[in-house]
Amino acid sequence: MKRIHVPPLTDEQLTELEELYQKTQKPRYHTRALIVLLSAEQGYKAEDIAQIVRGSHMTVLRWLKRYLAEGIEGLKDAPRPGRSTTLTEAYRKRLLEVVRRRALLRRPAGEHGQARAQFPDG
Repeated sequence: MKRIHVPPLTDEQLTELEELYQKTQKPRYHTRALIVLLSAEQGYKAEDIAQIVRGSHMTVLRWLKRYLAEGIEGLKDAPRPGRSTTLTEAYRKRLLEVVRRRALLRRPAGEHGQARAQFPDG
């Protein structure tokens, strides 16, 4: 297997990756930035990085290749086929609130902040 290694990063590249790593709301972007940072800064192999991020070494290799070919843009999701969403942001936000509230109401007592009575064994 060919070893892929990201060469030392420029200050600009490092800033971009650190910003993506620290400020993203998408966990997958966080992981992808970490993959590149571990390769460039620590010199880790794909197998070692895969263990750290709990992924496969093939996935790590794919993200390293994309970073080397496309830079920071290569770590972002590619456009997906199909029709774009028709949901408005307001509708999506309201739907999420309702789903979370229903999930909270369905939990047994004691799992959402209420004290559960403790009975002695026996």
